[in-house]
Amino acid sequence: MRSAFLKSGIFLFTLLGIISCSHNELFFEYHSFSNAEWNRDDTVFFHVKIKDNSQPYNVQIELRNDNSYPFSNIWLFINYIMPDGTSRADTIGAEIADVYGKWYGKGLSLYNLSIPYETSILYPDTGTYIYSFNQGMRENPLKGISDIGLKVSKKPVE
Repeated sequence: MRSAFLKSGIFLFTLLGIISCSHNELFFEYHSFSNAEWNRDDTVFFHVKIKDNSQPYNVQIELRNDNSYPFSNIWLFINYIMPDGTSRADTIGAEIADVYGKWYGKGLSLYNLSIPYETSILYPDTGTYIYSFNQGMRENPLKGISDIGLKVSKKPVE
């Protein structure tokens, strides 16, 4: 009886943890590249619908690479189009491995790394925001990048 109660408690705790974590997540999507190769001309688009612009959000880039990726960093060109048509362009660089070649991402042969892009952003209006990504590395196609993703979450209350 005690074992069943303990198992039920653990299950409930785990379920609540999953629900509470995903409750803050507004958008989370990946784009996969065939053969883990990202061509310079392959633009990746994410359409994020903002219904509530009264609260801050955190935006993260999700990157998956394998051991064939030849660099310790990555450069990304990001375009951000607002519902009113205005846009902003960013170039960001991110370290994805240390000086010894150990990947910062989690995994064994495929590594997933979350890269903070914007924290505590207040979207100026409701509507669809379009994020587009291009790789900005010299190598073309860029080998070893299997996926890129975007995650938008409500900023947790501190």
